[in-house]
Amino acid sequence: MTHERRQDRSENPCLAGDLYLRAVAQRTGLEHLTLATHEGLLLAGAGDKDLGNRVAAVAPMYVEEPASLRAGLIDELTDGQPMQVWRVTVRDRPFYLIGFGTLTDMSEEVQDAFDRIFARPSQRTAN
Repeated sequence: MTHERRQDRSENPCLAGDLYLRAVAQRTGLEHLTLATHEGLLLAGAGDKDLGNRVAAVAPMYVEEPASLRAGLIDELTDGQPMQVWRVTVRDRPFYLIGFGTLTDMSEEVQDAFDRIFARPSQRTAN
């Protein structure tokens, strides 16, 4: 019996991003994953959406100006778990992928998946 690699799919890029991040979180053992814009907005996430919005809002400051964050804020958000941030590019724009839980390396596969998920519809069918 052949199993399809992804059981959950969507043509809606944001929902597809959520589904993909859920699969990555399960595979890597991360408790939470959020894809945030450079402006601090949630684009996709695996886990609680309210938490995802808060993590997305903090990500740019965490990366660019960590000293400007209130002491203990990250520990409060992550419930004491380590927080990791990876920079990804989607349609030539910078984004942050934020995860917390088990420390892990994020593979280039994630960048490729976001390129595919958020490609313009004409580019998606061409690939």
